[in-house]
Amino acid sequence: MDTNYFRTYVFLIFILLTIFCYGAGMMDYFAVYEPWKLIDDEDFAAFHQYQGKRVINIFVIPSAMMTLFNILSLLLPPAYVKRKWLAWSLIAYSFDWIFSFTMQIPIQLELEKRKDMHLLAELLDTNWYRFAADTLQFLIVCALLLKLFNTLGHRVHVSHEPASPIKFQKSVSKKRQLS
Repeated sequence: MDTNYFRTYVFLIFILLTIFCYGAGMMDYFAVYEPWKLIDDEDFAAFHQYQGKRVINIFVIPSAMMTLFNILSLLLPPAYVKRKWLAWSLIAYSFDWIFSFTMQIPIQLELEKRKDMHLLAELLDTNWYRFAADTLQFLIVCALLLKLFNTLGHRVHVSHEPASPIKFQKSVSKKRQLS
């Protein structure tokens, strides 16, 4: 496989994972956590454990994959992508991982044992740090995409000039001679 194709595939997987993870993260942060307040105390731990396993599969594993593809894209960027944008993306999302391991996961581990409204409020409050990191990373990737589309748009515009009838006729004549 051509190195440029490999780099492009890695980059596109990174972009797709970024979009998926941002959407999944927003669902997790704003649609999943808040209703936990309504779950009965005796059902909360079992519900939290059940939902936690699903969140790991749907959000955490893809986020880890996105981070790995961000690193791969940084190490092997396509020719049309500047490394600094990939580095900024990685730095921004690194803060999500830092906030997760230092604030959110310890709270989640306690919530697996019991419902605690104080911890739940702290989870919701500290969630804004992750939201900021995720949104910054997503905006960086959107800016990277915008630059990419602008670059490709200029290339497509220049390369799609109408062919002259003379060039077209010569091309047809050559094809007839070959057959």
